[in-house]
Amino acid sequence: MTETTTPDTVADRTGELMQTAFNVAEKKIRPDVIQVTDPRDGTTAPFIVSGKGVEPLYGMHFDDYRENPLFRAGTAVLTQLPSFIALVNRFKLGNSAIFAVDDLTKPSLTAIFDYHPANIDEQGVIDPFPVRSMRHKATYAYPLSKEWQAWFGRDAKPMSMGDFAAFLETHIVDVSDDPVSAWSEQAQAFAKANRATSESAIASPTRLVDMSLKFRIYETAESCEAVNLTTGETQFAFVSEHKQADGKPVDFPKLFSIVIPIFARQAVFYRIIARLRYRLQSGKPVFWFELWRPDLTFEQAFNETIQQVADETGLPIYIGKAEEIAPEPVF
Repeated sequence: MTETTTPDTVADRTGELMQTAFNVAEKKIRPDVIQVTDPRDGTTAPFIVSGKGVEPLYGMHFDDYRENPLFRAGTAVLTQLPSFIALVNRFKLGNSAIFAVDDLTKPSLTAIFDYHPANIDEQGVIDPFPVRSMRHKATYAYPLSKEWQAWFGRDAKPMSMGDFAAFLETHIVDVSDDPVSAWSEQAQAFAKANRATSESAIASPTRLVDMSLKFRIYETAESCEAVNLTTGETQFAFVSEHKQADGKPVDFPKLFSIVIPIFARQAVFYRIIARLRYRLQSGKPVFWFELWRPDLTFEQAFNETIQQVADETGLPIYIGKAEEIAPEPVF
């Protein structure tokens, strides 16, 4: 006799099958934590295995449960050098270091309080991986003075007589009236090399302004022809001269000097020598100036502040940028 299954029996089995399916699904969905070992050095790290795959378990996931953080993190931004020095002295450690960027347009200092220790310790023991987190820092962006920005920004850029006069009117207080004898030895040597040691060769502030407002140039040109009767060779010469309204040669100064601070809020001023230049374009004078080695002046001012920071903090200073540390990803 054949046994038949009633609908009630099927309903009972359906509930059992559904529960089994839920249990299997739950096992697949429920994440598990496993330990994975790096074969290179034996380091183990936790990973999460879930329905999404395998994902790393980062240490930051535990930070909210710690009584104290494992390390300091963050970057303080200082706007004055004394404050930068004071903060460095507050948080510096035995391995702290400062990195200085000597860019003429964007100089800066960065202190890394938790910087890497040296590979060799005081006992001469070599540690191939002496690393720190490098996540606690302080930065200082040098504020360039408006005088430096103005003169450096106009360096070697031609200006019309009107623009040149307007520029001088604004910045004439930066032009020095000192004679060449008051300049540094290097500056005096530069003036001598340019045959600009006489008083007439150096532009005073008053003379610069008068010249920019009243300067008139007249160009005269002459050509001549010379024939060698023996060989029949012909030579041409063309002479162009710039003269003043009275017909005399143009009395144009060669050099002038400015005395300006390089950095804002700085009490130290530096002398920079400038060549004065002009050309006639369509019968009108065009002026410009060429600063003599402004990079050397900037370097001197920058190095003096670097020495101040080194003296007052006692930390090593490296010219350049520190290595970048990739941040931990955030889910």
